[in-house]
Formats: sequence, C-alpha cells, structure tokens
Amino acid sequence: MGNVWDAMKKHQAEQAAAGQAPPESADAGSPAGTPGSPATGASPPAAGSTPIPPPPPSSSKGYADILVAHHDRGGRITEQYRALRTHLLAQHVDERFCILITSADAEEGKSVTCVNLALTLAERRERTTVIVDGDLRRGRIAKMLASQSSPGLADVLRGKRDIRDVLQTTVYPNLFFVPMGQARRDEAADLVGRPEMEEAVALLRRQFDYVLLDSPPVNAISDACIIGGAAGEALLVMRMNKTPRDAADRAIRLLNASNVKVIGMVLTHQKYYIPNYLYRYS
Repeated sequence: MGNVWDAMKKHQAEQAAAGQAPPESADAGSPAGTPGSPATGASPPAAGSTPIPPPPPSSSKGYADILVAHHDRGGRITEQYRALRTHLLAQHVDERFCILITSADAEEGKSVTCVNLALTLAERRERTTVIVDGDLRRGRIAKMLASQSSPGLADVLRGKRDIRDVLQTTVYPNLFFVPMGQARRDEAADLVGRPEMEEAVALLRRQFDYVLLDSPPVNAISDACIIGGAAGEALLVMRMNKTPRDAADRAIRLLNASNVKVIGMVLTHQKYYIPNYLYRYS
C-alpha cells in the first residue's frame, strides 16, 4: 500500500462496488454552550429531537457486541464516548492528537475504550483516525474488529514491514487499524523499545488526524511507558469498584516519570443509583 490516501480510495471504491453507503456522521461534538466544546457552526437541536444515526454497514456483523459506538450509535453509553471525544478535541487547538490508551492494571476496559473512542472520532468524516494495537502480548483489537492480527506492528518493529504496509481498512472509510502482529512474550519489551516504534508513530502522526495507541497495563509491564514516550500523552482507564487508588497513583507516577502527560482518566463500568421515586416521572 503506497500511502493512507490510496487505501482510503480503494476502500471507498470497494464500498461503492458493493452498493454500500459510508456511515453517516453523528453530532460533531456537544451542544453549543457546553464549556470547552469546539464550535460546530450549527445550532443545537431542540430537546428530544436529536436524530439517531443510521445503522452501520451490514458488512460489519463480525464486530464485537461490546463496541457499542458501532452497534448502538444512539445509545447513552455511546454519548459518553462522544463526550470524551469532545473533551479531547477541546484540549487540542488544531484538533489533532496522538494518545496512548492504557490502564493501571489488567481487565479495566482500556482496549474497549480505545476502539469505541475511535469509532466516535470516525464520525468526523473530514478527519482520519487510526487504531494501533500496541499490546504485543495480549492484543484483542483484531478480534473486536473481525480482522487479521498479522502482519502488524511487531513486523514493523523488526524492520520487516513498513507501517503503511500493515494498515488495515475497516467498514468506515476514514478509520484504519494496525494489528499487533506476531511476537513472543519474551521479545515484546525489546520490540517496543526499538527506534522503529518512534519512527512508526511519527509517520502515523503525519498521515492521520487522530492516532490511538492501545498498550498493556502500566503497572504490570514497562511497555506502556515506552510506547507512551512516542505518543507523549495518555488516557488512563480505571474500572469502578475495582481499580485501587494506590494502583492509579502508581500508574500516573510511572507515566510522568517517562515524560508521558496524563491528560485525562476514564471510569468504566459505572453504575448509578436512581431513587425509586424518579421512576414515577419517567
């Protein structure tokens, strides 16, 4: 593949040949007047009139059910991912960024957060997004997207492939994916520490508006801090009623020590208590 734009044109041509329409864009951000939200140039919709986005392309049935931003584009959880998108855009004046998505410990929901956030970013059809599965030990994103896991990032870090050659398309014409590739656990740390990592991330920064890098948990393995050094910024994912405070503090200290700025924290598996009397008026 020569470059990203060739891949995009090829994917769009394939969709046109199959009679598929590209996914429609949902809202570009939060309603006007929300503090920190980017201006959209459009008036906010009237209460209760927000349109529900159309269903995703039928060719994406293999996408994991946990990708709610794909399967339930008008749902409450998807709106929370859009709110996260809005906060990130507000922090970057040029609305371009490269961010590490990680967690303090395992099973916090970082990979799910990474892909769902990418899906909401892909709603900005004039922008391009790429997901990079940097967890060379237990990468899960290829399975979520019903994609091949190899060749991928590990092959790039070995110098056997160019990052542009392992880019995979998705059902969204402006969303791309770099799988983990094949790597032994005992060589993963060595691979992510090679100069090719920074070179690959630098190239993706030039080619894409939004670069999201998934990684192993910070407290378990050093890979996250190494990958984060190439990104410069990180989102820390924590699971409600599971992530200990001292574990989150330690993860933040490790990232800061590696010159990775933690620009936000995401709380997953939130549960809300709703008093019974409120149901009378619902």
